Amino acid sequence: MRTFTEERDRPALLLVDQRMSMFFGSRLNFKSVTAAQVAALAAWIAFHAGDRVGGVVFNEQRSDTFRPLRSRARVQGLCATIGRYNQALHGSRIVEDTDALHQVLRNCQRSAGHDHLICIVSDFAGLSEQTVPLLRELRAHNDVLALQVFDPMALELPQHGQVTVTQGELQVQLNIDRRRVQRPLQAFLRGRVDEVGVLMQRCQIPLMRFSTAEDVPVQLRRELGRLQGGRR
Repeated sequence: MRTFTEERDRPALLLVDQRMSMFFGSRLNFKSVTAAQVAALAAWIAFHAGDRVGGVVFNEQRSDTFRPLRSRARVQGLCATIGRYNQALHGSRIVEDTDALHQVLRNCQRSAGHDHLICIVSDFAGLSEQTVPLLRELRAHNDVLALQVFDPMALELPQHGQVTVTQGELQVQLNIDRRRVQRPLQAFLRGRVDEVGVLMQRCQIPLMRFSTAEDVPVQLRRELGRLQGGRR
């Protein structure tokens, strides 16, 4: 597998998720912010490696597409758009569940052609069996990387206190001191994170994971080292 650190004149596409599912964080950052940082670093790494950089920034309602160019201005424009999408996220925003992730993958499948590097930066909310053929088709002709953003609360809930859950209007407090609340909630959240790993393994797509609670450059160096080490 070629990584985006290899020098080669090829199109690199960053698919950057800024849906409402990304508007959550229990520690350092929201998932949307971590995703923006990951995407920006990946874009600049690809640019400095000599790749043509483009991408798609999307939420439930719209998307902005950038044709790959070897241009500093193109990378700056992509990063600025990610920032605008990020700033548009708000807790009072109510959106219907859409097929946005799958639609972006379908569009990428039609436009990417061959020999692209495709980096999907997302929490992969809405992942399903429908995703498998899309990812396999993309991988058949391109290098694909899954960059999963997660919050550490999905792996380990606090042992005491309450967790407030909201979708913008309705707000519910869960008492996680109660085992009957904590255990099923923890199993559900961890299962959502682990499901991404299982599916990417089925599609033979390398997976890099980024926590909202840790410095992004540190995690990127570690994940790149892990992937490159696994190739030896």
